[in-house]
Amino acid sequence: MRRVADGVMGTLARLLVHIFFRRVEVEHGEAIAPGVPTVLVANHTNGLVDGLLLMAALRRYPRFLGKSTLFKILPLWPFLKLAGVVPVYRSKDGESTSKNAGAFAMCRRLLAHGGMVALFPEGISHDEPSLQPLKTGAARIALGAALDDGVDGVVTVAVGLAYDRKARFRSRALVRVGTPQPASVWAEQYRRDDHDATRALTDDMAARLRAVSPDYASWVQAETLGRVAEVVDRPMGVVPAEVDLVRRERLARALAEVPGSHDALYEAFHRYERDLALLGLSDAQVCASYRSGRLRLMLVWAVVKVVGAAPFAAFGAVVHVVPYQIMKKVGTVPTNEGIKATVKLLGCFASFTLLYIGLGVVFGIELGWAAGIVAAVAAPTCGYVTVLFSERVKRVGGAVAGARAVRSRREVIDTVLANRRAVVDLAQGARDGPIP
Repeated sequence: MRRVADGVMGTLARLLVHIFFRRVEVEHGEAIAPGVPTVLVANHTNGLVDGLLLMAALRRYPRFLGKSTLFKILPLWPFLKLAGVVPVYRSKDGESTSKNAGAFAMCRRLLAHGGMVALFPEGISHDEPSLQPLKTGAARIALGAALDDGVDGVVTVAVGLAYDRKARFRSRALVRVGTPQPASVWAEQYRRDDHDATRALTDDMAARLRAVSPDYASWVQAETLGRVAEVVDRPMGVVPAEVDLVRRERLARALAEVPGSHDALYEAFHRYERDLALLGLSDAQVCASYRSGRLRLMLVWAVVKVVGAAPFAAFGAVVHVVPYQIMKKVGTVPTNEGIKATVKLLGCFASFTLLYIGLGVVFGIELGWAAGIVAAVAAPTCGYVTVLFSERVKRVGGAVAGARAVRSRREVIDTVLANRRAVVDLAQGARDGPIP
């Protein structure tokens, strides 16, 4: 029964993540081997979306630990039970931490059967640009299973989660998997002093998690260096395209770790961004080759698909516009950006599901059960077509606008490209030494 529930929850997670995010990238996902008892730790900046993303992106189903107060939120309770989340009790929530003995014992049993236990050891979902101090629970579970219970092959693995706009619908997400570390490394120290070994493993987890997670001095630095990395990594003379989040995050982190001042790089980058703003262009539009046959073919094919999808997209827009706008407003209420994404994702799922059931019932009563089934299936299908349609129209419009702007502003494009090259040269030079 538990395996069936895991399969259902995994499928639901993949569906929700596929709809909410335009693109999800996974780096080194193969590092999490099947059948190996694994304690997974991840950073926590996007509420319940973090858990759904791990369920959807990893090759193995993670069994999460979650604070007990989540189970008191009625709309969440069925999903937490379906996902098999193990409740953890915190004294600051007015709960007795003695109840956690059962939770830890369950985790150790899961590891004994080759399962994967997942924790967010920061203990909170936050909006900070860097990793917060870790709790010791993950280390205690790993060491207890490996050295007290004698479970062979227990490993710990750090997984970093990054988002380009975490609360925005159809944004992008990145899952970076670190190298698994055997818990047996700490065996000798654990036998001498289990508390010191637990603290040492927690510190080691923090270092490994910091290596794969966003870790910046401020959000200004994170956002600026992220945009700089996109400029540096985007090739010239190609069809307008997004830069991979894996490469963007890797370069942005490398720049953040460069000693010395970033003033020269920031000045050059802001000068280039002012150029783009004056032209009304994006970096992708400036870099594109508008004379390439590939771009023309892409535009023709995109227009054909837009025309063919238009009737279905229109129906999807009419059906979803009211609940979508309501949830869009509701999603702005939380002050925590990660909670905004959770409210939007789960709120839309609940409201849209009720909408589809309602449509199925109405059409079924009026036209028969077959019509009801068709209506209940057609509504979400057309809704997804609407999303793809709007994105396609935006891409086509951006390419056309870029071509027109570049042709009409040829006299200043060379200056803009020179300012862009200055950004690239400074950023590339910074990786070999301090930024001048």
